[in-house]
This record gives sequence, C-alpha cells and structure tokens, in this order.
Amino acid sequence: MPSGYFENPGKEYPIRYNVGGGFGSLKYVNRYVNDTAFFNWWRSDKAPQIITVYLDGEIKGNIYHVDSDNKGPFGHSLINEFIPYIENLYRGTDSPRTRFTDGCSTGGWGSLALQLFYPETFNGVFSYSPDCINFREYSTTDIYNDKNFFYNQFGYENPAMRTQWDSPLISIKDWVKFENVLGCSGTYIDSPQWFGIMTSLFGAKGVNGKPIPFFDRETGIIDTAAVGSWSRYDLLNYTIDNWEQLGPKLMGKIYIWIGTQDAVYSNNAVYAYQWYLSRTENPKSDAIIEFTPNAGHCSHYSQRRVIEQIVERLNEMDAE
Repeated sequence: MPSGYFENPGKEYPIRYNVGGGFGSLKYVNRYVNDTAFFNWWRSDKAPQIITVYLDGEIKGNIYHVDSDNKGPFGHSLINEFIPYIENLYRGTDSPRTRFTDGCSTGGWGSLALQLFYPETFNGVFSYSPDCINFREYSTTDIYNDKNFFYNQFGYENPAMRTQWDSPLISIKDWVKFENVLGCSGTYIDSPQWFGIMTSLFGAKGVNGKPIPFFDRETGIIDTAAVGSWSRYDLLNYTIDNWEQLGPKLMGKIYIWIGTQDAVYSNNAVYAYQWYLSRTENPKSDAIIEFTPNAGHCSHYSQRRVIEQIVERLNEMDAE
C-alpha cells in the first residue's frame, strides 16, 4: 500500500499488477522491504500513491498467468474474478485507465501477454527482459522450422545461457538432461524448471493427461505437430494476426526494455518484435522498445523505475 493509504480511507488508487514470473512466489515481496533505499522512498511522501499487487508465480505452476490447456484458465480468472475482487476490496478505481502491469524475465513475458491478450483491461505494460516473445527466436532455435532443438543446422550444440560477455554457460541439451532428472515422469515435461514449465503452459494436453512434448527428451528432434499448440502464445504472431483490431487499443501502452547481451538470448525475439512494430500502419505503432548495449538480463529493472514510469503515463493522459 502507498504511504497515505490508511490516512485516506475514502481515496481510490491506481493499481500496478506486478507479474512475479518464474519462481516468483509471494515470499519475493520481501525484496521490496529488504531493499532499504526503495522501501524508505516508498514509505515517504515523495513516492507516488499507487498500490502494487504482486502476482504469485508459484501457484499451480502458472507463472505467466494466461489460459492453458494443462494449467487451467488463469488469464480468464485473473481478469474476471481476481482483479475485480482486489480492486473492490482495496479501493482501486476499477478503471482500466489506472490499471498497469509489469515484470521482468518471465514476468516480462507475462505482463506483455496480459496487455496484448486483454488490451482494454490495462493502460500500459512495462516489460523488462521478457522471455522469448517470438518462437522463431526461442532461445537459439526456430521451433517452427528447425529440425532439432539440441543442435543447429551445422551440427553444433545450441547454447541455453551465456554470460554478459557472450561466453556460453550451458547447452540446451545439458539443461534438458537436468530437467529430465527433475521430472516425475523421467522427462522434462513435468519438470519445475524452464522447458518443463513452458511445455506445460504452452503445450496441448495429451491423452494421458500430461503435456505433449514438442521435442524428444533424448535426441532433441522437434515434433512439428506438437509445436502447433505453441503458436497461440507466440506474441509476435498474435500481434501480427490481430493488428488491425489490436493496434488502436495499444497506443501509448507498450514499453519493452532488454539488454543486447541477455542471458537467455531473448533480445533476438525482441529485435523481431521491434522490426514488425516499426513497419506497422493503420495504426502506426508508438511502442517504445529500448535496447541497452552490453547489458544483461533484467539489469535495468527496478521497482522504483516502473512506478515512476506509471506516473509518467498517467501525467501524459492528464495533459491530453
């Protein structure tokens, strides 16, 4: 709650829905309190009067808060049940004009997806270092056209992560081996890690009730039929397919930041997204997409910065 919340029992407030993302359980809220500089500013009269709602990323494993064949209708329930309940209980304005979403990494993907899938529910997204928003640049693989997830067209292993200085840290093949061990089924599809989580959220449900894998756990061969269900969550494809109706609803609402040395190569997908938006017409996109040279994953994300960006958005609207 903002500093003046309890002293003003009749006041209604803008609300920021912060997508916690991967492993972002409610205990992560302690980071706000433990960050002394941020917390002292937040509790002062200088901080904007905005409520932050932190969306737990561990509940049922739906870290993106979108509808899923395997995880359930999280997006629908968030928009139609949870948000109305929260805003009624805690004195939100109950207006899309004062409702925002943000996050970093997995939270960056989740917040951008919420703005795109529900463009009239939120008045702006501040997405930092989002997970791959275009599956033609899914990590270092084009899952639609490449034949193998572990190896590139030249026979070399695809890296899964890198340092800020571009040194590969681990290959996708070795990462999947790790997830195969963690999965209850002996495969990555029910692992609580990266590829298991994405498969359970984006994949279709198999006849055995488990998510359908889009690549073989041992060989890395991609199942093109299984990839089809993923295309619903390709945010670039979604934007392209729906731009005529979607574009007017997104004006002034899209902000994305990413470093050019992103740890999981997500900058490649953001390049493609920027390339498309820069060429849109009817309407021409006014999205702000910023790249910081040599910056790493989430290195420019801060709670204070996002809150100040929300204030800037509100002030711009007031000035119109």
